Amino acid sequence: MKFFPQLPLKLIAATIIFTSADPIIFPQPVIASEIKKVAAENGDYLRLISVHTNESTVGTRNTRYTFTINVPKSSQPLKRISITQRGGLELIKFKGRKVKAYGSSKDQQKIQISQIDIDSKTQGLTATFDPLVQPGQILKIVLLVNENPLSDGNYFFNVVVYSQGKYETVVSLGTGRLRITSIR
Repeated sequence: MKFFPQLPLKLIAATIIFTSADPIIFPQPVIASEIKKVAAENGDYLRLISVHTNESTVGTRNTRYTFTINVPKSSQPLKRISITQRGGLELIKFKGRKVKAYGSSKDQQKIQISQIDIDSKTQGLTATFDPLVQPGQILKIVLLVNENPLSDGNYFFNVVVYSQGKYETVVSLGTGRLRITSIR
């Protein structure tokens, strides 16, 4: 690190950022916070935007959990999505085949789901799209839940998407959090 002796190693990030197919080369060191700022201003990258529920009270029946994902124009079409609970006091059970997908484009306002698989042990859900989710839109996945957990607290869900291209690409979009409360 003889080129950047004044900066701690933890603060130096890559000097090349790839957006679409064209690299952007920075003539000087780039701090990680600056990269986040550029990404936040642009906002056009494959990411989990939010997770929310129409009802957050414990024990509420027939609740909807909505996962909102940005699928940028630079992305490959999405073939499927996996949502797996990673935290919380209770395991949340999804209503087996009651999964819906919506897009923000005129061509794909309602997105067909050709297959839904639920892992009986983890209750993790994988939905396969047919046709594929096309880039350049906001994707909403709506899961119906039999009943909110009876224990209040934070419930975490890991979201992974699989894109269609020459090679299947697996991208973890991170973890979304739902807060279930006991206050009515």
